[in-house]
Order: sequence, then structure tokens, then C-alpha cells
Amino acid sequence: MRYQRDLVGVCATLLLVFTGIGLIGMPGVIGAEWPGWSSLMFLVAVLVLPVAWVLLRISSGTATVARWIALAAVGAVLVRLVWSAYDAGPAIVIAVLPLLAILVLAAVVLVYSWPQATSRALKDVAQRNGWRMLEPRELDLPPLPLPVGRAWSVRNAVQTPNGTAFEVRWLQWHGLLCRRRRLSVFVAPRLPAALPPMEVRPGGLSRSDITLESAEFNRSFDVIGNEARYLTAVLHPRTMQALLDARPVSLAIASTALVLYDDQPLTPESLTRGLANLERISIPRHVLDDWGQYAGQSSQRGLRFTGRGFDLSAGALMARLGAMTTGLLGLTLLTCLAAAATEPAFDPPRPVSTLLIAAAVLLAVAVICVLVPKRRPTLG
Repeated sequence: MRYQRDLVGVCATLLLVFTGIGLIGMPGVIGAEWPGWSSLMFLVAVLVLPVAWVLLRISSGTATVARWIALAAVGAVLVRLVWSAYDAGPAIVIAVLPLLAILVLAAVVLVYSWPQATSRALKDVAQRNGWRMLEPRELDLPPLPLPVGRAWSVRNAVQTPNGTAFEVRWLQWHGLLCRRRRLSVFVAPRLPAALPPMEVRPGGLSRSDITLESAEFNRSFDVIGNEARYLTAVLHPRTMQALLDARPVSLAIASTALVLYDDQPLTPESLTRGLANLERISIPRHVLDDWGQYAGQSSQRGLRFTGRGFDLSAGALMARLGAMTTGLLGLTLLTCLAAAATEPAFDPPRPVSTLLIAAAVLLAVAVICVLVPKRRPTLG
């Protein structure tokens, strides 16, 4: 593992250096001379590319710093772009427009993913019902078996006598692409015994490990687990009906944690509905006796997630870096070619068809890296 990390670090450095050199020398490839281009691309190479690499490797320890650096990078490139456009004309603006658009979009997504203040509507609901609004660090919960990536943030934590609710959000990256994920999470009080892991996800027989007696339930959910008798015992008719009524909610159990979650923001309506659904989920006593194990009473403030999280394997990291570098070079080559074509003295040293083929190959490699097949999630 240490060898793989070192290898990824060396390859990442070499690829970033190669990408920076390619960006700086791009006008020479297409036969253009743009004053200020080299200094602008040097800024990209020493500031933007390392930041992008940090974001591709994003982790809970670097996320906050990376977000601020990303905003600083966008601001610096914007200022330099305005200066270059003033000095050299509109061609350079056309050439760097895709790069600028990607940076602005990334910054907007990152800012949008930051935790916000507790909404007034949720606070009013909590006050009316006598519930407590807590900071995430004040929560005392077991590790939660949720499909949450790294660099997550939590808002609107509500503690009630029958469970705890909050919204968790993070960025899910696929090569150059990322999307913001949000979950409404409802956590039951700790189970009296540690149970084996299992999940119930919206779906329906696509990868379910068992077929239950309810045809409607089988059409609506996938059940993931390692022992059919245990899964059948947990999903008795009342629990199946409760999950059907709560659709499209998901259920996850691992150790002493029992969690319902839904891919939507936490609102006053979803808060009330989710807590009501949580009360309807019951674990029979014989399940605790037959499959439960002693779990101790260790307590640790704050939130922890046991899901697979962000894939930091060597292959996944190199695929993300390959998508970033080849996609960036391909887009920049296309836009530089388009910008140079607007100038009257356009005379590229290579045939235009060759340049277009090179850009297409780079973009195709980026797409392949983005579409690298993902491993099937497993229970842990």
C-alpha cells in the first residue's frame, strides 16, 4: 500500500508537470503568439492544477483548505484573464474560456456544498415539539453504515427521544465530473446488541440477495446481506409495510446502528415523516437473541461513517488524474485552435486535421478514464 501511494505521488507529479508544460507551450503547437499566455498558464500550472489534484483526492482533512484555495485560484485566473484580454485582445479569452468555466463551476459546486446555517423552519418545528437542535460534534452516535463520501458536511441535526435526524452532504466525483449528494438521515437509538450488516435500497430484484414473500416489496427494494435467515427475520411483514409506506427511503443496519436515509434535503415535512417512519421500524427480540453480539458501551462524540466512501485506490486516483489532464489538454487545444482561427494571419505549423485528431484523442482518453467501471458496493 505504501509503495502504491508513493507510485501515485510520483506519477501525479510527472503528469501535472507534463500538463503544465503542455498548456504553456500550446500557442506554439497551433502557431500563435499571445503575449501574457505563458505567465497565465504558469499560474494555472503552479496553482490551479495542484488544487484540482487535491480536490480529486479530496479528504476530510484537506477539504476546507482546498475549497478556499479553489476560490483563490479562480479569482487569480479571472484577474489575470482580464489583464491578458486587455493586453492581447479577445483571442486569449476564447482560448482559456473552457478552463475558466470548469474552474468557476467547480468553485460554485464546492461553495454550494458547504454547510449552511440551520434553517428557521426546522428550528421552529423542533421548538414546537420540544426537540433539541445540536451541532454535529455534540452528537453521540455509533458509526453509521451510510454511503457517504469524504469531505462531508452536516447541517440541521435534530435530537428527539425516539431518534436523531440530520442532513449530510458531500461531493461525489467521477473523473472530471462531480455532483453534490445530499441525504436526509434518521438514526434510531443504539440497538441493545450488535447485529450483522444489511441494507435495503430502492430498486427491485436488480441485485437483491433474497426474495421475500411480498411481491410488491421485491419490486420496490433490493435487500443486501450475507445470511438469508437473518434478513428474513429482520424484514418481517410490519417492517416491510413500513418501508413500503416510506418509499423511496433506504434502511441500513450495522452493529448497534439502525438508520433510515433518503436522497433529498431535510425539510420540516421530511423531518416529521422520517421520524415517524423510524418509529415503525422494530427489530424482533428473537433477532437480537439469535444474531446479536455484545457491543460494549464506548462513547465518542461526533459523527463517523462506515461506508465505502471515496475510492482512494491507486487505479482510481490515476484514472481521475488522467481524466483531468487529458481532458484539460484536449479542451485547451480545441479552444486555442478556435481562437487562433479568428486571427487574420492564422498559419498553423501542423495540418488542422492533425490538431483536431490530437484533441479528439485526448478527449476520448478523458472520457474512458471517467467511465472506468465502479466496483459493486459491499457490506462491511
